[in-house]
Amino acid sequence: MPEGESFWNPYRWVTVSDEDIERDVPRYHHNLRGLSGRVWCELEALTPLLIGDGSRDPKFVRHQNGPPYIPATSLKGAIRSLAEVVGNAAIPFRNVRVDDGHQLTNARRDSQLDISARTFGYLDGNHVFAGLIRFSNAELIGEWSSQIRWPSYKVAVGQPKPAHDVFYPGRNRRKFYHHHPGAVELVPAHPGIMQTTTVTPAPPGTRFHFTVDFENLRDNDLDLLLYCLVLEERATVALSPAALGRDEEQEQGGSTLTGPLHHKLGGAKPHGAGSVRIVVTKLRRLGDPAARYRGNTVEKFVQEGDELERELARRTDSFRIRADTTMQELRAMLLYDICDPRKPIQYPTYQWFQKEPQRRLKPTI
Repeated sequence: MPEGESFWNPYRWVTVSDEDIERDVPRYHHNLRGLSGRVWCELEALTPLLIGDGSRDPKFVRHQNGPPYIPATSLKGAIRSLAEVVGNAAIPFRNVRVDDGHQLTNARRDSQLDISARTFGYLDGNHVFAGLIRFSNAELIGEWSSQIRWPSYKVAVGQPKPAHDVFYPGRNRRKFYHHHPGAVELVPAHPGIMQTTTVTPAPPGTRFHFTVDFENLRDNDLDLLLYCLVLEERATVALSPAALGRDEEQEQGGSTLTGPLHHKLGGAKPHGAGSVRIVVTKLRRLGDPAARYRGNTVEKFVQEGDELERELARRTDSFRIRADTTMQELRAMLLYDICDPRKPIQYPTYQWFQKEPQRRLKPTI
């Protein structure tokens, strides 16, 4: 929050690692070695969820004359952004405001790619790698009728610009939005705001299912992918008195929150939209992907239930035990706890920006 204020800015910054990016030669599609298979997932909206259709007043994107869905590109982009932070990888675009060590040009060196580029793909001029995973669209679970009407909300558009150092503190950080735990409606625009739009998100409880196919992955590539899908079922975050900025909390020495980590997805995140829970329901791995080209039966290993839980725990343990600055700050942003004291979460008014253009933000944790 800004010092001396009672509100929390909708987003905070997670510090990325300053260690050198690790790279390795990608396993190309024709190699037919490594780990291949499919992950089945379910996604549930915990707060209103908006995957906009591109219109001026965005509605949830839908199949032509059909039900709403989440495009594969939206899912892949959200998971990739998380993998870049957790896996210490470069961003996939040129000319963006990030530190030199994580620019696109650092994703590739001597025909080697960082973990995000060789898993999700890489494109820079004539250098192209298609990536080794494919997301499906997330299709709606349950019945759908064209008569269903979801509620609409008027929200503010626009955001602080990088010139506001208080909101863009440095290039070695990545933006993450606070959850609004338990929110069933969106935070409305401040009275008097002229730049507004009307959005129509999916209500909390809306569920979708999707799959992720992977091929030729290394163990650590698959481990990172699975962690970025399931995150952590139970994490603990200690909020410092300085972060809370409340007299009663300062007397008690801060606050400790415990709960699951959940994703933020889609649009209108500053207004409370986009908190979702992703659950992996099944994992299938192929024993020998090259067998089908030899006319042999491909052996398949399918894990569900308790066996799947143990496999996910084993593959994500190395991330769950990390206590570096990146992971601590990331947990502080992704933790979803109904009792979270970081409220209210909203942008300051236009008048606040005019009066206090450089007010400082206190630390997150």
